[in-house]
Amino acid sequence: MFSFRKRILSALALSLALALPTFAADPADGKLEKYLPDAADGVITINVRQLLDSELIKKAGLDKMLTDEDAQKTLKSIGLDPLKDIERVVYASDKDKADEPVIIIQGKFDPAKLSKAADDAAKENKEHLKIHKSEFGKIYELSNLDEVVPLPPQAAGAGISLKGRSLFATVPDKGNVVLAGSKEAAELVLSKAAGKKTTKLTNKELPGLIAKIDLKQSIAVAMPAPGGDEKLKSITGGITVTSDVKARFTVTAADADAAKQVDSTIGEQLKMISDIVGLVVLQQKELAPAVEIINGIKHESKDSKVDLSSDIKGDTLSKLFKAVAELAAKQGGIK
Repeated sequence: MFSFRKRILSALALSLALALPTFAADPADGKLEKYLPDAADGVITINVRQLLDSELIKKAGLDKMLTDEDAQKTLKSIGLDPLKDIERVVYASDKDKADEPVIIIQGKFDPAKLSKAADDAAKENKEHLKIHKSEFGKIYELSNLDEVVPLPPQAAGAGISLKGRSLFATVPDKGNVVLAGSKEAAELVLSKAAGKKTTKLTNKELPGLIAKIDLKQSIAVAMPAPGGDEKLKSITGGITVTSDVKARFTVTAADADAAKQVDSTIGEQLKMISDIVGLVVLQQKELAPAVEIINGIKHESKDSKVDLSSDIKGDTLSKLFKAVAELAAKQGGIK
């Protein structure tokens, strides 16, 4: 039986297979915002290639999640090698539909095998797969997600449920697979690819923030401030993973006074978190690296901005990963 993480990989593989037609990939094709929802209110990019190539990820063995025998069998059967083929994942939240983010997967794939896999999947999984024909291409609906991707019991406690939910996959061009939460959103992506519509971001700050994204970073963020908060303007920056981890973020405030208030709040929150984690460490001493990481976060306000930075040694993170894994195993956590 597949474990939770294996099912995640299998579901992702199936989604990619259903979505990809017959062309080679160019992950850098088009502007980043081309397929974003018009009401996008934040973008996060994950440089999968850079992460998998980093020394820290390999040392921690996290890349081996994608080389698991059962998961690899599923992935390779559709011509997808996650260690080589997936370049980047772009996550975009939608202000108007908070529970329906748009996810763009960029990379290079084996068109023939993927097309065949999509046809076979449609025949063998009629209860979970529906094919919709739109004016500008096909849309593949992966339905009853709760049966395809079982969530751990903790998800229900956090208010997360996939019951009755569907995922809609389509390919607008040669380098992008788009996963959306509704058929209408997928149709809009295809119409944009056909040149019939263009993305018109309603948040006027977002285009400028997206332009600041460094796609070479492991994780990059462009996030306008949530509506109603007059003190905050935006959050930008990212994390770079090599043998160590470097995090650099900038919080832009309305003015210098607001920046000082934000900086003070950040300091208070970090102190509170450090105290809480410190209490946990009294019971679980092996989690001590977590306190070191939290206390290593630096923050400083200058003019209307607050800069946050953290340099975390790979050895510190490796110790924390190991400790968390051992505790999860003792407590019957997800394997």
